[in-house]
Amino acid sequence: MSAVKRMRRGWANVSDAARSLARSPRASLLCASAIVLAVMAYSTIASIAEGMAQVLGRRFETLGQDTLVIRGQSSVAGGFVPGPGDLSDLQQRPNWIARAALVQELSGAATLLEGAGTRQVAQVLAVSEDYFSIDRVVIGQGRHFGARAGATRQCVLGARIAARLFPRQSPLGRFVRVGGQWFAVSGVLKATDEPGKFVSNDDALFLPLAGAGALIKPGDDGGRLVLKAAPGVDIERLREQVRGVLLRKYNGRFDADDFRIEARQSLLDSARAATQSQGRTVAWISLLASLVAALGVMNMMFLAADERSGEIGLRRAVGATQADIAWLFVLEALWLCLLSIPLGLLLGRGAATVLQQVLRLDSAPTLSAQACALVAVATTALVVAFSLAPAWQAARKDPKQVLRSQ
Repeated sequence: MSAVKRMRRGWANVSDAARSLARSPRASLLCASAIVLAVMAYSTIASIAEGMAQVLGRRFETLGQDTLVIRGQSSVAGGFVPGPGDLSDLQQRPNWIARAALVQELSGAATLLEGAGTRQVAQVLAVSEDYFSIDRVVIGQGRHFGARAGATRQCVLGARIAARLFPRQSPLGRFVRVGGQWFAVSGVLKATDEPGKFVSNDDALFLPLAGAGALIKPGDDGGRLVLKAAPGVDIERLREQVRGVLLRKYNGRFDADDFRIEARQSLLDSARAATQSQGRTVAWISLLASLVAALGVMNMMFLAADERSGEIGLRRAVGATQADIAWLFVLEALWLCLLSIPLGLLLGRGAATVLQQVLRLDSAPTLSAQACALVAVATTALVVAFSLAPAWQAARKDPKQVLRSQ
């Protein structure tokens, strides 16, 4: 058979497969629906997860190559807790450290804010003066509180919490009650697209560390020190120097394992590991959904093979081989994938957008071309693989017996 004849025969088989699907609209629609739902489930979850991962990556990127974060390894009583004394000691080493700040997260009653006749729950952070410049926090309105903010009781609001406390009005100069104490709003942060209350500055209120002492209660987060290395100082060497300073200061009370000193790279590595784990989970969910869809297609094709016995016998009688019959069923499976997978991806993206609005997620859903290709290839491979059994059953039918029974 010449190449031209083989090509014509191939196109004829593709057309026959499309017409066979059209002649059985109910079965075809059921098979296509199973594939669409499987792909839609994957693309919905993957879009949300990928959007959040991208935003978290950008958040970690803002920390800079020259930043260290110091925490206690354990919250157990008696463990290391960074405090003002540690901050003062590190600030006295300008050859190593350009800036240092202490961050204290408040809990309990301090997280309930009152302003302009409304109440909101927010993350409340007490920070020392240099925190905003180290963490690259950008002011959208007003200004950061200064060194004397503790005496004047000033605060800075995240963009979203400011809009909730003071809807349709400027919060600058107004007062917010935090844990029974009143603070004047000196500034509002520029809005970000960071997801989630626990990582987003949009949902936070910042107090000066000097003015928040009475609000700090037992059981609050012990806080963290944030250090910006001096120009030309290697961040890994600085880590070891800081650990040495703390070990000498506490003189055997704590050992090296009590100090958790993280560089930006370790934070990025942790974020990437979490993202990869999340991606693997989504991939397994997709595989299971596609497996269910493939099983549905296989069952429908088994039924179709029995219902189309007359058509199969007639094709064999006019010269179709077993391979032609089997190939016809495989092409039908490919047609189903070709029509269903793009629709499933589009519907999944739409569902992710709806979920973003319902759950009030700040990160826009996004789905990379690589993720789309992955689900398309995996789903197609499963559907085609599961179509082989009914295709082989149809191909093995004896045309004489089939025609005689018809």
